Amino acid sequence: MRFLRNICLPAAALAAALLATAGPVTAAPVTAAPIAPQDAAYLAVAHQANLSEIAVNNLAATHQGASVIVVQLGAEFKADHQKLDDALQSVAQQQGVALPARMNTEQQADFQKMVLLEGALFDQAWVPSQLKAHEAAMAATEAEIATGKDPAVVQLAKDALPVIAEHHQQLISAASELNVLVG
Repeated sequence: MRFLRNICLPAAALAAALLATAGPVTAAPVTAAPIAPQDAAYLAVAHQANLSEIAVNNLAATHQGASVIVVQLGAEFKADHQKLDDALQSVAQQQGVALPARMNTEQQADFQKMVLLEGALFDQAWVPSQLKAHEAAMAATEAEIATGKDPAVVQLAKDALPVIAEHHQQLISAASELNVLVG
């Protein structure tokens, strides 16, 4: 009993004193291993594609589109791409990848063209524009799945591909329904 009092109590007091003077204990920041350039590039490109999809489909869903199908698909695509981008931003943050703040130059130009259109003219331009965007997104996503290095980014691409492919099929149907010629 004396041993405990003579050894353990002073040791406990010393430990308490050290903790009190050391300040709060904080975990060291977690730094992820460097991400492969192709994975970082995919995150950036996919993020910009999502930004473009959200913006253009907001136009379709809210006031530019004339046909019911364009308005409905616009709302659906906007919501889907917002969910995809939320997941993408989470992975990018975990991997320490800074994402672009806005669409790329081509996407911005396409958006500006769409802003100027209304009604049936908007619908006729929206379908081929969306087909082109979704074909590019599918190609980039398939490439990431095939050659990506980071498991979290590859899984993100695997989760996104069915959504993008479904949108593509819906656009093909919309083109037929609206008699839109696509090349």
